[in-house]
Amino acid sequence: MILTSCADDYENRKFQESDKKKLILQENILSNEYLKTAEYKNHIYSKAFDTISLETKYEYESELWKKNRIIGGFVASTYVYPKSELKNMNEYFMSYIAGHNFEEFISPNFKYERTYEFKLPYEKYRIYKMIANDTLNMGFAFNILKENKIIFTSIVTNENPELKIEELINKVSKI
Repeated sequence: MILTSCADDYENRKFQESDKKKLILQENILSNEYLKTAEYKNHIYSKAFDTISLETKYEYESELWKKNRIIGGFVASTYVYPKSELKNMNEYFMSYIAGHNFEEFISPNFKYERTYEFKLPYEKYRIYKMIANDTLNMGFAFNILKENKIIFTSIVTNENPELKIEELINKVSKI
């Protein structure tokens, strides 16, 4: 048996209100009508700096509630690499995607299925439908490479909320 260890090289940093500008939030992708019917609770924001790669990671997650019960969640991450790493960003992005594919492999009741139903104006992006037990559409995961940033957001719910793709594109252009 071979055991490997991944060292955690991230230093936690204080998340500032201005750091929200670096993340896709639920209001940047879900329709206003849907947001009026649901409540987001237990918001968690974090920021960390990788002392080896010099990457800064911004993360957000929350739970989606209706009628006093949890029905899903929302997750967003933005990884910002040094500008000097621009030539390596395609490799970083593909490694990030490979990590998602590995998660699919180890989760037998939950899988990611690549979808082409949304068109985004970026050279590199991947969108996945999240499916539970091969039948239930549980949401979407958006992965976007923009310059020296990998931008990720996902909505998971057993409902079918309307997505605002133009608003998502506008928000990504500001990140």
